[in-house]
Amino acid sequence: MTFKDLIKFSIQNLFRSKLRTMLTTIGVAIGSGALVAMVSYGTGTQKNFTDEFQDLELFNTVRITSTRVDLSTLLSFSRQTTRSTKDQKPKNEVVLTDSVLAALRDAIRAETKAGKLSAAFGATSAEPIVYPEVVFPSKLQLDTIETAVMTEALPAAMASSPGYNQIHYGKFFTSDSSDEIVISEILLNRMGLDNPVAAIGKEIKLTTISLDVEKMLNYANAPLAFAGGMPVSEQQYTFKIGGILSKDIQKLSNGFRLIMPIETSKKVNRLNFLSTLDLLRKTQQMAGYQAIIVRAASQKDAERIKGLAENMGLNPTSFTDQFNEFKKLFLLFDMALGIVGTIALIVATLGITNTMIMSIMERYREIGIMKALGASDDDVRKIFFVESAVIGFVGGVVGIVLGWLTTRGINAVANIFVEQQSGTSLDFFYFPLWLVGASVFFSVVISLLAGLYPANRAAKIEPVEALRYQ
Repeated sequence: MTFKDLIKFSIQNLFRSKLRTMLTTIGVAIGSGALVAMVSYGTGTQKNFTDEFQDLELFNTVRITSTRVDLSTLLSFSRQTTRSTKDQKPKNEVVLTDSVLAALRDAIRAETKAGKLSAAFGATSAEPIVYPEVVFPSKLQLDTIETAVMTEALPAAMASSPGYNQIHYGKFFTSDSSDEIVISEILLNRMGLDNPVAAIGKEIKLTTISLDVEKMLNYANAPLAFAGGMPVSEQQYTFKIGGILSKDIQKLSNGFRLIMPIETSKKVNRLNFLSTLDLLRKTQQMAGYQAIIVRAASQKDAERIKGLAENMGLNPTSFTDQFNEFKKLFLLFDMALGIVGTIALIVATLGITNTMIMSIMERYREIGIMKALGASDDDVRKIFFVESAVIGFVGGVVGIVLGWLTTRGINAVANIFVEQQSGTSLDFFYFPLWLVGASVFFSVVISLLAGLYPANRAAKIEPVEALRYQ
């Protein structure tokens, strides 16, 4: 009996009990759909994360911090608890001052001139971009609307880098000391301005807080006066909106962003603490920058710059290293989702075992006749194996369609909330070709395992006994 004959014969046998076959196939489809939906959510989350890294070319970025970063703590939160003494200092602590920034920039410039590093972004930049990481809390006022926002400072050279060279409205500032800022479209929408074009050239007021020396002196002389409030004062600055980041790019990090020129930020009095946790962590680093960022032309250059910084006694971390740690986290996440989906599929395929056993009882005499006419044990076994595989294959295909339709519905409902909160939409589920093929293959394999016992049982039937069966 050829494989084609086996398929045809198996389908004919399954159609004898249409309702039972249909219910069994639906069960496999639901299990397969659950597995596909679970894994597609994990792959979708990882794809969004990876796309964000690629869109911003973070794989070409090196971040230098004041102390060494232990990337293993990303997966083991318990390791973040360390024994500390009163005089203990963080390991390899470096105060990131302007002199450190200048020394690093000179070293990278020398490597670039020597041909060991390529230009960062083609002809628009002669060398990798090196700048301090500056992020601080502030209050934004546009017309009569106010909102809290995290302001960040970037050099004008970033205008040529991915993620910032795709401004659809206006333009990125061309000078490090410009009075223009770049704001995200999502933030404008949240503030009630739906037409991005109308925002170009508008004035915004940015309010920051800084330590008030006079109040601090008064509190020192009269400690009880501290009950009247914190020793801080507010300063207000006026800027013009020069460019708007489209909500269609940088979907994860675009958010409520406000970017000002790096030199202009030095004229803004502010507190750099992002949270109370920063206050607890700050020691000598209060006099330095939060971090130093280096944008290279390629991932290979980023790794070379990382080595250069290490030789200078600094604490560099490449985003590639961080992403590799996150990939381990995603692997655990995908495994957890896959196990849950697999359990659902295994439970569903138990129906195949029941269907095949019932089919054996109904076709007992038929099996005996086939064996009496010369069918071998392997022939009988193959018939039931193929019937199980057909159910698994059809269930797997239907499950993919069912899983895709279900995830599209969930994605649409979830984006109603996401768009209300962030002004953009995300694809939470992703169906790569390998997932489609693997889900069908896995459904067939599980179905074959489910049909193993019934097939062996059918193959062991004695022809004489079967022919006597009523």
